[in-house]
Amino acid sequence: MLKLAGMVIVILGSAALGMYQACMYMNRLNNLHEVKKAFLYIQGEIRYMSTPLPELLEEVAGRVKGPFRRFFSEVAAELSRKNAGMVREIWKECYRKEITRDVLEKDAEEEFLEMGGQMGGTDCRTQEKAIDYFLEKWEFIIEKRQKEKTNKLRLYYVCGVAGGVLMVIILV
Repeated sequence: MLKLAGMVIVILGSAALGMYQACMYMNRLNNLHEVKKAFLYIQGEIRYMSTPLPELLEEVAGRVKGPFRRFFSEVAAELSRKNAGMVREIWKECYRKEITRDVLEKDAEEEFLEMGGQMGGTDCRTQEKAIDYFLEKWEFIIEKRQKEKTNKLRLYYVCGVAGGVLMVIILV
């Protein structure tokens, strides 16, 4: 009886690990959408309102959800305290400080950091074009993740359960 309970616990634990990985994948996908929403708002503000960057990023922080809320708020605060010409360094520093490794995948992280380096240092027209280009690349990343979503989620679930069954077979 105790052996059976142990087997069930191992299988349920590994299945829960698979479900956790699937949830992490969905969180990363949601974070991609939040960043897209933030940059669409930034683009509109730059195009129509010419809002100063620290104020703009503080407004963005109020509009996004998740870990990027703290990030945009911190960047706005740092830009208010320091010279606005240091946007690239402040962006990267705040990213390293506020965003954990599992929030974005590597390719999305690189694009996000690259876009941060182009903020604030040029005229409005150039910033608009840079954001357009960034949004096109970001949309490609989102579409790619959406296409893989079903297969990835299924893989996480199946591997979780199969891994648990395999461990039970090995241990018994």
